[in-house]
Amino acid sequence: MKTTQRRKQRQAARQQIGAEVRKEQVAHLHRQQVWDLPTRASHWAIIILFLVQILSSQFSLLTSSWHLWAGYLLLMVLLFRFGWGLVGSQSARFAPMIGDLRQLPAYLPILFSTRPTRWPGHNPVGTLSSLLLLFLLLVSSVSGLFIESWAEVRGPLAERVGRGTSLFMGDLHGLVRWPLYLLVVIHILAVLSYLVFKREDRITPIFAHGRILVRQPRDTTLQSNWRAALVLMACIALVLAIVFLGPIA
Repeated sequence: MKTTQRRKQRQAARQQIGAEVRKEQVAHLHRQQVWDLPTRASHWAIIILFLVQILSSQFSLLTSSWHLWAGYLLLMVLLFRFGWGLVGSQSARFAPMIGDLRQLPAYLPILFSTRPTRWPGHNPVGTLSSLLLLFLLLVSSVSGLFIESWAEVRGPLAERVGRGTSLFMGDLHGLVRWPLYLLVVIHILAVLSYLVFKREDRITPIFAHGRILVRQPRDTTLQSNWRAALVLMACIALVLAIVFLGPIA
């Protein structure tokens, strides 16, 4: 009886110590706005349009017209994301993200630890995954513009290049989807593992407010949404020019 009571007392003491440690850790954290609205909106759009692409090609649940126009929209969003990565908010720019890749060797040993890292934005592994995803999506979208024929549709730039180039682009378009699918699955599993094992929720911030708890705040200077609107309009104009001026009359 006394042994059981002492065991319960030790367990209660450990729980109290653990709660105090967690409170102390939280006290040293800062809630910071990391992802701005343009970055979050482009993330939402990429997910939705990529899903439409899969449903219209891999599963044929939507017609080829859906695939074509979703591809145009996806290209527009990707161009915007790349443009915003150059002139957008500090946390959305590619320069700091690429700089974080230098810390990849130091980050790998703690990748599978259950301790929260509280990285201000994408950690080095997440940065590498995100950049590869954006690159492969861009390759897929651009190569689709040159496809000679697929399910009775033709890319708007297919007539601007030779048949050999068009066939190569078609092969590339089909080939790049497999590493793309693999990266998407890895990305989803990584986000879920961080939520379950590290207790770091990166899903809600990227879809809602963009604020996360970080240990060491960094410069996340936000740019005006008007600047984002200008970048978006330029991307829309470019894609419309490709779609309507690309085909040879």
